[in-house]
Amino acid sequence: MSDRDERSRWAQGEAAFVERVAPPLRAPETLDPSFEARLMAVARAEAPRLYPPRPRTWWRRPRTMRISPLAGLAVAAGLAGIVCLGTLAAVGGLGTDGPRDVPETGAGETVHVVRFVLAAPGARTVTLVGDFNAWAKAATPLATAAVPGVWTVSVPLTPGRHEYAFIVDGERWVVDPWAAVVTDDFGTESSVVTVGGGASAM
Repeated sequence: MSDRDERSRWAQGEAAFVERVAPPLRAPETLDPSFEARLMAVARAEAPRLYPPRPRTWWRRPRTMRISPLAGLAVAAGLAGIVCLGTLAAVGGLGTDGPRDVPETGAGETVHVVRFVLAAPGARTVTLVGDFNAWAKAATPLATAAVPGVWTVSVPLTPGRHEYAFIVDGERWVVDPWAAVVTDDFGTESSVVTVGGGASAM
């Protein structure tokens, strides 16, 4: 058998292999409801190894403070006032228009709150970009979760298919390792989340 025939046979075998394995790999992944709990359990288990407890310094040592009952009442009243002002501002009692992170939707259209999670140990900042925020780099910052190195944000999304990605430290484009990935005409990869219609978003 000539080298050309051997190469042709090998190419046919490779094409047959790709045709056999491609459909399952392209199928959308549906995550079970316990995924987030399992992810957080793994992150908690790995946290002590990645971030060992630091020795206490003088400003982190526990201290006992003694205050008079009158001073305690004054502090409690001040904290209660701050909480009340914050609550009034959140619900629109101080001239705001209420929560601004819920988009306007058509009559009868349901908005779903989707939680995005990224494990990025060592990252200084993580933001979420997507078709739902016009791919604006600073529009949707993530916050660190209780587990070090885990970043999260909850975003209200309308039903349908949405493309998104994470930007780490203002410059590194990262797709979601737990979501389906698509590539645009320029070779840029983005993650996909489908909201509503019985589909599992994350």
